Amino acid sequence: MTLQIKHYVAGLLGISGIALGTLVPGGPIETRSFVHINLLTLGMFNTFLTTLVLGSLLLIYFVLQSKPWAMLTAAGIGVSYLGVYGLDLAKIFPVSPDAMPPALLAIEVVGTILSFPLIALSIQALQAYKQRTFATIPFPYPNNPHRLQLPKIILAISLGIAALTIITFATSSAMGL
Repeated sequence: MTLQIKHYVAGLLGISGIALGTLVPGGPIETRSFVHINLLTLGMFNTFLTTLVLGSLLLIYFVLQSKPWAMLTAAGIGVSYLGVYGLDLAKIFPVSPDAMPPALLAIEVVGTILSFPLIALSIQALQAYKQRTFATIPFPYPNNPHRLQLPKIILAISLGIAALTIITFATSSAMGL
């Protein structure tokens, strides 16, 4: 049963990350204007959202590896999704003079609903690990531990560039620039 839980957590992280990722300002779904929000505030918010999306997608690997910290992080990410969607649906932040498009509303409602099982299953998986019923998948280590360093550095730089590009595009689109 615990093997299924981690797969559900991984699936919910993937669905949630992709769903939020489709809501980039300037895209086909998020068409509202946020020109009245301070550029720094909007940039910080878009940085948080981008980190949430990329973090969710990267965390899937570690959830499937049955890492306890990944389950705890997944629960925190679930709370973050709940907060982001809840604030927008309650019209607390970010507030726009434009009406919320129906597709945006639908994705936010579904995202809010999905955050509850993400939180609950992540906690359940963490508890299962503490009871040592978690099956761990061994990760083969190469003879030379430095052998994988270059791909990790390239991946980190690529993710940083992608994140910066997304944040810049989202912030400039939301500001109408």
